[in-house]
Amino acid sequence: MKKRILISQIATLVLLVAARPESWTLFWAGLAVMALGQAVRLAASAAIVKSKTLTTTGPYSSVRNPLYLGTMLLTAGLMIMLSAPSRPLLTAGIWTFAVAAFGWIYYVTIKAEEAFLLSVYGKDFENYMAAAPALLPRCLKGFFDSSAYSAEVFRKNKEWRGLTASILLAVFVAVRIKYGF
Repeated sequence: MKKRILISQIATLVLLVAARPESWTLFWAGLAVMALGQAVRLAASAAIVKSKTLTTTGPYSSVRNPLYLGTMLLTAGLMIMLSAPSRPLLTAGIWTFAVAAFGWIYYVTIKAEEAFLLSVYGKDFENYMAAAPALLPRCLKGFFDSSAYSAEVFRKNKEWRGLTASILLAVFVAVRIKYGF
């Protein structure tokens, strides 16, 4: 999906406006989940050589879409931060919206990418699909293989933009909790 980033940004904005975060405990729990998601994204962005090869090492040996797994964890962390124990219906509503919006975005994206990769890599991608699950890893064995990572690849993939956005989201939620808006 070519517009997935824009649609994701709009969905996130809707969530930020609709939510009424209130809990520091949930903020810190959500921040921990966001940090895990960001770590997965950072690792994946240091391993993938986009549009040049079928990457199957490092985090890609554990799961075919570690960038999206990291995004899923980031979103879950944000949703934990935005949850309001005193407003269960609002919280249920924003969680439902987040699961529906991001589930649809990444389902469509993953299916399109798989079709493209099958057309380019054929049997190699079919074998990879059989060996590595799409989103939830069965094991993390190859994830920590340091030979799969490259500082040069990491710089080219510009993951610092996602890290910056995550930090800004966390700061914004913290300010909302502190000042009650």
